[in-house]
Parts: sequence; C-alpha cells; structure tokens
Amino acid sequence: MPRHAQRRGRSAPRRSAAAVAVGALGELMLTAGALVLLFVVYILWGTGLQTAQAQDDLENELDQQWSQLAPEQPAPDPSELADGDAYGILRIPRFGDDWQFTVVQGVQVDDLKRGPGHYPNTANPGELGNVGIAAHRSGHLEPFADFPQLRVGDTIEIEMADGVYVYELDDAPDGDSDGNRINISDVWVVDPVPGEPRDTEPTERRITLTTCWPRFGSSHRMYATGVLVSGPTG
Repeated sequence: MPRHAQRRGRSAPRRSAAAVAVGALGELMLTAGALVLLFVVYILWGTGLQTAQAQDDLENELDQQWSQLAPEQPAPDPSELADGDAYGILRIPRFGDDWQFTVVQGVQVDDLKRGPGHYPNTANPGELGNVGIAAHRSGHLEPFADFPQLRVGDTIEIEMADGVYVYELDDAPDGDSDGNRINISDVWVVDPVPGEPRDTEPTERRITLTTCWPRFGSSHRMYATGVLVSGPTG
C-alpha cells in the first residue's frame, strides 16, 4: 500500500489568561477614552448649542419687555421677575469687545444653563447693596472662561430697562488662576456688605461675580467684586 503522509490541522495557540486580561483591559480603555472624548465634545459643543438657543430666547424676551415701555413709564422692578425670566444684559470689556450675554433671573442649575444668572436675593443694579452674578467657566458657552484674567480697575456693565450701570472692580484675581478662590460654602461674598453680618446696612452700591474653580470642576468658587461708578442713579 502506498504510504500517505497525513497532515494534521494545527490548532490555534492558546492565549494565556494574562494576555486575555490585557486585551480586555485595552478594549475597556479604548471604550473609556471614546466616552470621555464624547463627553468633552458634549460639554464644549453640545451644551453650547443649548445655551445659544436659550440666549436667543432671552434676548427676544428682553426686547419685548423693554419695547413695550412708554417713554415716561417707570422701569419695571427687577425684583418682581420670576426665576428663569430675562433680567438684563451683561458686558465685560476684558473678555472682548463683542462679549455680551443676556442675564437670567436665578442661579439654579437650569438657570445657569441658559446664561449668567442674577442671585435673586441680592441687590439690583444701582441699588445700595451687592448685585450678585454667577456663570459657568466650562460648557454652556463658558461665559466666565477667562475669569482669572479679570483685573482691578476693569469695568463691568449691566444694561437694564432704565439704562446702563457701570461698576469698577476693586478686588479681582488679577491673572492668578487661583486668585480669590473660596469654599463653596462662602456665600458671604454676595451678602449686602461682604464679610459683615447679613443684616448690616449697606452704604455702597457693589457688584460681585462668582464662578466655579477649577475651570473643569466645582470644588471651589472664584469671585471678583467692585463698586458702581456710573449709571442712572450712580
């Protein structure tokens, strides 16, 4: 009988448990990396689209409110606004000549998704006391992204129905990324007289801006504050 050489099929080499684990870990890391990238895209781009639409709506709301005022009609009382209502227009020249946001009444999570928010229990522009304004540093068009760049002497403008109020900062981060950092619980910065008991009678017309620290986190807050230098009642 002719002799036949039998060819046996070779079985695939077995992967060690360690190799399987490393492969699985690599796949998990790739997946996690993709998820992180998608999250960053959403924070920087997706939330920005939502806020841009909200800003358009707030601007239209404010235009409608102000256009209905008769020439001799007194300006509406901002204190009567409900949370979520359009409040005024904020301009900060330090952030650029075209930097402008419509401010919403309220500083809850949903309020700040729409733009800078006015602390409801703080003064209104021009009043004795302390106007409190908060905004995001990342996501939602990141209004206060450059907050650490604020300098003493910078001006903050708030346009209301009765005119434009201009404040000048006398305490600011001055380019220090950690400057004016406070604990989240330090709500005294928006008190009528910052650093004094809440029932202290104010003698100045001030403004205080607050935002998150670090930029992509919220373990602390940053603040800048100043005094009214011009306006319908300044």
